Amino acid sequence: MWGLILTLFFLLYGIICYYIGKRGWYLLGRPTPLKKVLYLLILSLFVLPFPVSEVFEDLLPASIAPWLTVWGGFSLVGLLYGFLLLLMIDLLRMIDQRLPFVPARIKEHQKTPLAIGIGLILIVMTAVGYGGWNARHPVVTPYQLSVEKDAASLEQLKIAMVSDIHYGPVIDVERVKRLAEMVNQLQADIVLLAGDITDGSLPPGEADRLAAGLERIQAPYGVYAVPGNHDRDLRDDESQLMTSLEDAGIQVLKDEATLIHDRFYLIGRDDPDRNRQPARAELKDLTSDLERSKPLILLDHQPIDLKQAQAQGVDLQLSGHTHRGQIFPANLITDSIYEEDWGLLQEGDYHLIVSSGYGTWGPPLRIGNHPEVVLATITFN
Repeated sequence: MWGLILTLFFLLYGIICYYIGKRGWYLLGRPTPLKKVLYLLILSLFVLPFPVSEVFEDLLPASIAPWLTVWGGFSLVGLLYGFLLLLMIDLLRMIDQRLPFVPARIKEHQKTPLAIGIGLILIVMTAVGYGGWNARHPVVTPYQLSVEKDAASLEQLKIAMVSDIHYGPVIDVERVKRLAEMVNQLQADIVLLAGDITDGSLPPGEADRLAAGLERIQAPYGVYAVPGNHDRDLRDDESQLMTSLEDAGIQVLKDEATLIHDRFYLIGRDDPDRNRQPARAELKDLTSDLERSKPLILLDHQPIDLKQAQAQGVDLQLSGHTHRGQIFPANLITDSIYEEDWGLLQEGDYHLIVSSGYGTWGPPLRIGNHPEVVLATITFN
């Protein structure tokens, strides 16, 4: 199944690149042999990095792979936006042929194609440049909630939640240290890591570096985490990453519930994986022995099974995974897949907060959303 998806993706990628290449060739008019060579070379610098970095990731030298991955991500988004803009231009041209609205002096001007080409390139470069800058400047997104339950002497709880760090070739240990500083400035009572801490399996030694960065996070009630679909090293309870996180004081919850200072429950769900046996536990089994009079806080990487959470009396669910599409217009897809792909959803006593995440997956850009740390303040009544 995954092979079929990859095949279809690269087929679509090839169509996009061919379309852009052909339209650019048209702008050259009758190019000289030198212009032909230069054009093909420049086009290759934008077309090849992404597939090469994806297909030959494990074969590339460690000094080259991260840079090629970053450039491949930037060029991929640039090609996508260029393709969409060219489609829009061609659509307007087709409409103009039937219902003329473009002045003749513009259509017939010798430099109009060149001006359109330059304008298109500037728009794409601006969008991609902003996306790269935006991805490296996270914001704090605050929420104020009210829960009608007794948390003993606790009247208010401040939760800092971080999802989708994607530690790996792009999000390095320095970015994790900056994250820790950002979280500590919030002075939260508890810090929750909602999955996809890593971008995939880590090379030797990286688990300790990641844990050392996260160990800087301080909170009175501790730091807790759940696995995400990218956290392959957290599937094994004896993995180096599990050991390193535990040594750093970070407790990973996989289908577990824990009572925090006899005031509220934190329920951490394992990420769903159909190939794993046994499958993740049912939420009703995780909550069957809990005191429902106490607040129930659920940490689940993906914003799914919302009706189950409501039925089990969960007061607040914290999730990530969606990235809010990460790059416009992918947010239209996540919005159609999930009941809530970002922000706060409240239905009765149930609250759901979905974060757009801190890091990036694939292209190191964010367009149409911001990387964030969530700060949820709960008032108990």
